[in-house]
Amino acid sequence: ELRSLRVQAEETTVAHERETKALREQATVAAKQRDGALREAEEARAQLRLVTEARAAGRRELLEAQREARESREGREAQRRQ
Repeated sequence: ELRSLRVQAEETTVAHERETKALREQATVAAKQRDGALREAEEARAQLRLVTEARAAGRRELLEAQREARESREGREAQRRQ
């Protein structure tokens, strides 16, 4: 019976070691996936910043063009009145 208990204990130990190894491998895979997702999120944030900056620059250019067009129109109207 003692021999049977020793064999059972060894089998249990081996099974636990296999399970521990499998869990460590899963944790490694999960950590790599997390790191990849974090990199992708940072890249997306960087792209969003660039798009936001480009949009703001485009808006400023549009406002400047509208101002110039208004001033030109007002200038022509003023010349016609003279």
